[in-house]
Amino acid sequence: MPGSSVLMTSTSSTDVTDGSTGDPTKAGVSDFLTIQSFTNFAAVSGAITAAWHAVQSLNSTAFGLWFPYACAFLWATVSYQISKEGLSKADGDGGKTVPWGVTGQALFFAFINALVLAGSVVGTTGALKSAG
Repeated sequence: MPGSSVLMTSTSSTDVTDGSTGDPTKAGVSDFLTIQSFTNFAAVSGAITAAWHAVQSLNSTAFGLWFPYACAFLWATVSYQISKEGLSKADGDGGKTVPWGVTGQALFFAFINALVLAGSVVGTTGALKSAG
């Protein structure tokens, strides 16, 4: 995926959801699925806010409160999909699988991040409206 190196981080084989000590030879994992993501998505919230304002200027009733949540969960889905190889571990058959525990961790981080991301967009917009 073009530009995915900007969105990806290397992780260790022992903890694929921690981007602080990575192995650059291993396939990357989306920053959105690592524990560090809880502090690293100001740019995405700004982008979703800008996109939401742009589509609302086209049709404010069609692009309501659901839009930031849809964008955030779409981002979470894309983040998980581009990270599958990096999250996977070798299985006994010579292939690679993503263990259920790792999948659960990654999806939990993605879910919480999507809610926080959308909430920050909605909250920021509400705060700006009340201040203005």
